Amino acid sequence: MALAMSAGLLLSACDGGEGPTEPPTTGTVTSESTTPTEVTTEPSDIPTPPEVEAPTPAPEAAVDDHIGAIWAARYFMDLYTYMRQTGDTTQFEAMSAPECEFCASSIENVVEIHEEGGWVEGGELVFDIDEATANYPTADEPNYVVQFTVTEQPSTIHAGDGTSDARPGASGDVQVGLQYVDERYVVFGVNFG
Repeated sequence: MALAMSAGLLLSACDGGEGPTEPPTTGTVTSESTTPTEVTTEPSDIPTPPEVEAPTPAPEAAVDDHIGAIWAARYFMDLYTYMRQTGDTTQFEAMSAPECEFCASSIENVVEIHEEGGWVEGGELVFDIDEATANYPTADEPNYVVQFTVTEQPSTIHAGDGTSDARPGASGDVQVGLQYVDERYVVFGVNFG
């Protein structure tokens, strides 16, 4: 039984809002006298995303046991942050099962933000790996279920039109359901609450 994402808390607020598909550089504003006035947005005023290094999984994340599952969940959280900041969904998608609703929704939101010329600053997910726990798979629950408390750092969603939306940080309990398939971990669900 795969875990499903619950509504509300933490990572659910990751949509980019509505905006133009390309950043505008000039526009027209009409004054009361109906005389058009050209307004120019300088490209240097629009922030650009910094270079972000792709996360690397710990060696433990390649082992089929509860410790490996915890480290794989840590890597998945790092991939989530990296994906949002860069728009590169490749590694996150490779670790996501088709059944994972949270995964699909996260990818869709990231693609929308970045296709419109936007990006996400901050929003790192922090948790103490030593305090995480994992339940072994059973007949009723085929996933390792990794549980931990995570803190999402404040973030800013920069839209392609130069506007930005600051988001406060948040904390909450998270469960990640993973299976060890073909010598690697695959995420089947993420639950916040």
